[in-house]
Amino acid sequence: MADDFEVTSEPLEQGENRTFVIAAAALGALIILSLICLGVYALVLQPRQRQAAIERPTEIMLTNTAVAVGLTEAAAAQIATLTPLPSNTPQPSATPRPTNTASPTPTPVIVLPTNTPTPFTTLATVGPETATAAAQQTATALALGGGAATPTRTPTALPTTGIGDEVGLPGLAGLAAVFLAVIFLSRRLRTRTAG
Repeated sequence: MADDFEVTSEPLEQGENRTFVIAAAALGALIILSLICLGVYALVLQPRQRQAAIERPTEIMLTNTAVAVGLTEAAAAQIATLTPLPSNTPQPSATPRPTNTASPTPTPVIVLPTNTPTPFTTLATVGPETATAAAQQTATALALGGGAATPTRTPTALPTTGIGDEVGLPGLAGLAAVFLAVIFLSRRLRTRTAG
């Protein structure tokens, strides 16, 4: 059995395999570098992104709550200033009849229209839930009409993460073609130097 295998004692020349060794070392370094980058991403970047994704809805909710509270307070202040408090107005007392005296001459009264608006004096008291809803509708109307209120942004689409979303299918196909070219080139260099 030991006679079936022929052992040669000729040493291999260093110059023939040097190109293959360099290409193999470059591929090995590339693999090690990619593993290091993957580890940094998995241990550092991904936890930060996950924590930010967890905190983002909370921040949006807090912002919406602060806006709703501010609008409710503004609406309540506006309602409080427009609603007069009931008061005890004294009733007029009976006036004595005038005696026979000379009658005064009537003075003409001239009514001129004014441009000042009259405030509503008979507004009903509104509950806090209704005031909040009214304030939010007012803010929405102002935001849609170009008013001072700014709408809060809410996420509506899925996040675009990963190599498929950033590079796309053509990029992945190109990367696969590059790797196949490296494999065939290294095989060709190895077979040419060995033969």
